[in-house]
Amino acid sequence: MLNVVGIGPGNEGYITEVGKKIIAESDVLIGGKRNLEIFENFCGEKIVLGANLVEIKNYINENIEKNITVIASGDPSVYGIGKYLSKNVDNEKMEIIPGISSMQYMFSRIKVDMNDLYMTSSHGREPDFDYLLSHSKVCMVTDSKIGPREIAREIIKRDLKKTMAVGENLSYDNEKITIGKPEDILKIENYDMNIVVILDDEQ
Repeated sequence: MLNVVGIGPGNEGYITEVGKKIIAESDVLIGGKRNLEIFENFCGEKIVLGANLVEIKNYINENIEKNITVIASGDPSVYGIGKYLSKNVDNEKMEIIPGISSMQYMFSRIKVDMNDLYMTSSHGREPDFDYLLSHSKVCMVTDSKIGPREIAREIIKRDLKKTMAVGENLSYDNEKITIGKPEDILKIENYDMNIVVILDDEQ
């Protein structure tokens, strides 16, 4: 049996009780190195998930009789590993346990509702900024190539009236949230692991 458990934005306090129970009862725990460190008292086998997705998929399918749990940052179904595993593992033998996504956490911190939100990611893709910025409320999971500064430049290029909120290291002790106009966002040279919210000024 495979369980895919969302463990929240980072701080272990945001893991659901259901998720904790499933993890504790697992034979095998698979996840990123940073995520596995949260479960230092886990007694079963631990496998580090990195660029070895095919190996992990094969291992799961070959050992599906074991109680295997893959842990994922945020919610596995929001730009997470849930999509990949649901396409590569028998769905009859798989359960996805949702977690609090970084997007949910970010909107709670800036006190803006998520109604009519356009969600996207720049991971491994070149966004269509004309389409993206036509929405009044956007949340983007960023990567090292397309981040806050690149988004700010695209807004300025189109002379749009937008406000940006950049959430770095969300839920960790070094969390930082910066809210400002694109010109303000460009004044900061570097951003740590982040997501970006883009709002029309009238909101």
